[in-house]
Amino acid sequence: MKYYIDFDYTLFDTFKFREELYKILKQNNLDESFLKPTPEIAKSNGGKLLNLENLFKAISKEQNIPEENLLKPLRELMKRINKYLYNDTLDFLKFLKDNGDEVNLLSWGDKEFQKEKVCNSGIEKYFDNIIYAEELKFTLSDIDYENSTFIDDSIIDLEGLYNRKAFKVIRIRRKNGKYSDKELTIPEIEEYTTLRELQEKIKN
Repeated sequence: MKYYIDFDYTLFDTFKFREELYKILKQNNLDESFLKPTPEIAKSNGGKLLNLENLFKAISKEQNIPEENLLKPLRELMKRINKYLYNDTLDFLKFLKDNGDEVNLLSWGDKEFQKEKVCNSGIEKYFDNIIYAEELKFTLSDIDYENSTFIDDSIIDLEGLYNRKAFKVIRIRRKNGKYSDKELTIPEIEEYTTLRELQEKIKN
């Protein structure tokens, strides 16, 4: 089987990671809202997806805060990012590889920032291919949707992939996930709360 697996909130606990980012902001007397770019910052970036380092640099300039006050703790956090992998992530990836499946990472977001997260998390070796998408996952031209299984948390991507006639679409609905409080409108999409639960289903 050919798998395409999402990163944030599927393999990686982005909720806990963001809690650490909030701490960095709080240390500089900034609140959580600063993780969302202001219209001025977004405009200065040409409307492109922002990575955290670029965002923190922009916040530093906007709020007249020394860059290192934000960037030093951010860089230290990025070095230990592997601790934010979910506790069933490595077992699941190893299980698929041992099963002889083709395992691909399909991650949406700023390519540079997503690549840094994936690389620092130490999971690159488990994937046959890694795709950093800045377009919606169901709009890519070089994926064989009809013969692939997709594992994701995003409602938009899941339903888009289903409507793209993907072979199978599986939702991982983690506690504190970005979309965990939202319901799918397509009941045929399989849903699991953890990768461990999905792994047992595949085994059986």
